[in-house]
Amino acid sequence: MTAVTGTSESGDALRRTDLDWVRIGAFALLILYHCTVFYSPIENMANSPRVLPWVQIPMLLTAPWRMLLLFIVSGAATRFMTARLKPAALLKSRTARLLPPLLFGMAVIVPPQAYTQVVEHYGYTGGFLSFWGRYLLADHNFCHPNGHCLILPTYNHLWFVAYLWLYTAGLAGLMACAPRFSGWLERGLARALRGWGLVAWPVTFLAVARFALEAAGRSSRTWSPTGTATPCS
Repeated sequence: MTAVTGTSESGDALRRTDLDWVRIGAFALLILYHCTVFYSPIENMANSPRVLPWVQIPMLLTAPWRMLLLFIVSGAATRFMTARLKPAALLKSRTARLLPPLLFGMAVIVPPQAYTQVVEHYGYTGGFLSFWGRYLLADHNFCHPNGHCLILPTYNHLWFVAYLWLYTAGLAGLMACAPRFSGWLERGLARALRGWGLVAWPVTFLAVARFALEAAGRSSRTWSPTGTATPCS
């Protein structure tokens, strides 16, 4: 992610070390989460045969806000960038910093994860190199008997980088097409998030969003990768 900087009265860049520490803490929680999920009863790409039910407790405690911390830090960095970059330059800078690592990760880092998933849950018996070739060619023939097929290639846990670029592109478009609206929105949020509003409004928004998503999830068709899968060759 982009370094978080502000601007002093003289125009020099200032390092926001406080936000750097928030980011370090968020990544520490993220690493701990993905280490424990392997041993939890929650279905993942791969699960240990030794299940430790208690690990769900710290996972559930951090799940609602650990990724939110990273978005807050990235949002602050983007806001500081808007003070010195025009919309086109902002999008160009973010694209150069985010898309190359994302594409590299999708091509090199994610395939072993996807390979583990097709072996664990789809009965794939081929070797990794064979799978990697099919992965890069966007082979969609890795399917479960219920009709669910993997979409390849994928970004898996790199979704944060992809979403961050999409949000930045949307912000750059808003700043370019409706600069007055973006300024009005910023001023309105600054007023709403004063005092207790800094706690009350974000908590209210997150609670409403969580209940809405849970309701939508219950009403939609869900799928779990457990069960017997047809072997993929």
